[in-house]
Amino acid sequence: MSQTVAGAAWLDQFGFDDRTTAASLLDAMLLLNEEQVGASIRAALDRIAEGQRHRKRRVALYAEREFDASLIFEVQMFRDAAGRLRQRAVGYNGPPAVRPTRGRARVGSEGFIAHLISQASERWTKVFMNHPGPERLRGKTAPAGEIIVVTDFLGSGTRVSTMLDKFWAVPTVRSWKSRDMIRFRVVAAAATPSALSKIRRHRLRPEVEAEWIAPTVKSTSDYRTMWSWTRLIQTNGPEEGRGAGRFGFGGDGALIAFNYRIPNNTPAIIHHGESGWRPLYVGAAPPELRDVFGVRSLDQAVASAAQSNGVVFGRELTEEERLTVLVLSMLKGRWYRGAEIALASRTSLPASTVMDTLARALKSELITRTGRITDKGYKFMESGRAGERMTPLVETSLVPYYPETLRIPKARLI
Repeated sequence: MSQTVAGAAWLDQFGFDDRTTAASLLDAMLLLNEEQVGASIRAALDRIAEGQRHRKRRVALYAEREFDASLIFEVQMFRDAAGRLRQRAVGYNGPPAVRPTRGRARVGSEGFIAHLISQASERWTKVFMNHPGPERLRGKTAPAGEIIVVTDFLGSGTRVSTMLDKFWAVPTVRSWKSRDMIRFRVVAAAATPSALSKIRRHRLRPEVEAEWIAPTVKSTSDYRTMWSWTRLIQTNGPEEGRGAGRFGFGGDGALIAFNYRIPNNTPAIIHHGESGWRPLYVGAAPPELRDVFGVRSLDQAVASAAQSNGVVFGRELTEEERLTVLVLSMLKGRWYRGAEIALASRTSLPASTVMDTLARALKSELITRTGRITDKGYKFMESGRAGERMTPLVETSLVPYYPETLRIPKARLI
């Protein structure tokens, strides 16, 4: 990104001493285009549709968006068989997939997500329901067993958590959840580690999955780099913008950009313009950035991640071997739940690619089930890394030389 016209124009705003740091911040960003986002969400929904869980129960899909209402469904009072008044969610159709909030005319990425949901519902007509209301969720022949919120990016997790709160606020939904009649899930193309953690702690306990893990200013493993990025953000550009502070909404400083928008979870110096300060770009990326947002091959992605993390490959390694060396080099200590998120964040590789690589490493006995690298794994990494250059040997006489006479040093007259 720093080598592009748009990147160079953005870097010109910094002093000479700060440009190298600003360029490294720019080049650390995860860049995703619309095709990659769509492909990852389609793949996730296809895996869900093909799973065994939904053979008899259907899945309700909803696009993540902001709601003015306090409840996601309409609720009416009715009398039960005993004559007591009860609250009941009603309506055949659920909330519209796209609707600007009050006072705003802008429609965000929910329009694109709504289109993906429509495609999935048409492809899997017996599995998915497109924004259904309570009456369709109850369905006598095929009731819903799961509700999925779909989005392109989980930056802070606040908006999805708020949407889940509006589901929880419906008494009927709480009843279904308490009786284990329905589950919740969130599917995203990309997410920050903190957003994943926040949403998983929601009282609805949703499953959360994302193909890409966005790096953040705080997630870099190099303390000096993190300190230099922090100082750069604190001393340059606007103090706030688009409802966020210097480090973006949520405060993590997400390093991610889409070719159709820059989230406000990124640092303000990247996404916001104010008092003469120019953002990297506004709205969709300009045409000159088309190549930067192009789909990278796995080999290119691995090479970029290796360079960023100081891993140097030996010669004549296959693509799969380079990927394995990279992931094992990043793996430290015992395996723990969610470690793939940290690995994906540091390498900017899809989380599914990291997990597949670890599965192959386990099968090849390069790691143990607890994630420790075996002796075989260490030997594999050593053979796969470029070793230190050997000091050239200078040919000398094989016959040892011993001096036969010694000279007495000449005295120096003072």
